[in-house]
Amino acid sequence: MKAIVVEQHGEIDQLTLHQDYSVPKLGAKDARICIKYCALNHLDLWLRRGGTGDRLTLPRISGSDIVGIVEEIGDEVRHLKVGQSVLIYPGFGCGNCEACATGKETMCRQFQIIGYHVDGGYADFVTVPASCAVPIEANDLSRWAAVPVSYITAWNALVTKGGLHINDTVVIWGAAGGIGYAALQIASGIGAEVIAIVGSPDKAAFLQEQGFTGHILTRDKNLSEEIRKLTQKRGATMVLDHVGAKTWQQSISFLSRGGRLITCGVTTGYKSEIDIRQIFGKQISIYGSWMGDRSDFLQVVSFLQKNPSHLPYLYQEFALEEAREAQECLEKGNHVGKIVLNMDR
Repeated sequence: MKAIVVEQHGEIDQLTLHQDYSVPKLGAKDARICIKYCALNHLDLWLRRGGTGDRLTLPRISGSDIVGIVEEIGDEVRHLKVGQSVLIYPGFGCGNCEACATGKETMCRQFQIIGYHVDGGYADFVTVPASCAVPIEANDLSRWAAVPVSYITAWNALVTKGGLHINDTVVIWGAAGGIGYAALQIASGIGAEVIAIVGSPDKAAFLQEQGFTGHILTRDKNLSEEIRKLTQKRGATMVLDHVGAKTWQQSISFLSRGGRLITCGVTTGYKSEIDIRQIFGKQISIYGSWMGDRSDFLQVVSFLQKNPSHLPYLYQEFALEEAREAQECLEKGNHVGKIVLNMDR
């Protein structure tokens, strides 16, 4: 099969195209998927660059966001059929520990991310535990490819951890980016009031073009003051912060009494000071969210099957052979929406 392989950690030239890479063996509980689209994530960049502190082994095929067609199934697989369209849950645990037994796979000490710890979607085929493959009904698979990592992270943060409901007012940082856009779509779909924060007027215009009718603030505004005005001085009941050090203190200041802060990323750094009095004085709850469990994934699929208008926005498609160009596009950060590899391009 064709595959893009990370041979060594380093720059973009470490992405190597193989024309005849070996297809992994199929186990009794596995499914082999003919990949149609694979969306890019920052995980792909971290794997290529290395230095994250994670235990990574090379060579490795990147790609955690995968949609495709079932090519072959193991002898013990009953819920899949050859020819079905499937979306891949991007990880799996050991299957034997308490976390796995209670449906909290991401708490498993041996949890592995597809396309990071094991081979992923920059290829013609991928072999995964069949339990990771969830059938979907869709005429256009391309937008589904951009769902897994960002949407399960946003769902776990907002719904599973934060208990999002229709009466909430939610502030979302980076609402035009991957996780931020997913969170905006989920919160809007559930019916909550959303205050979207974006980095520029262009990104604000993008959200409006996509049909978002909620509040949009750009970072050059006095955000605390603007949010006080929009919430009649009460503050927001929930803030999703995946930015990190630069926004942490502001996020806490946005919250109402009894508000919830959910953190799921540290793009700008992982160390920040905090005034502890605000936590107990306002009775704020803080939740940490890291990806999402398979139960979150199933809920996301159900939500999007019923509400396809809330699927991701695609910025650009590249052929598998153009993986270097695709990663360069992701690294520059000038795009809005998701970047995908199209295996049939």
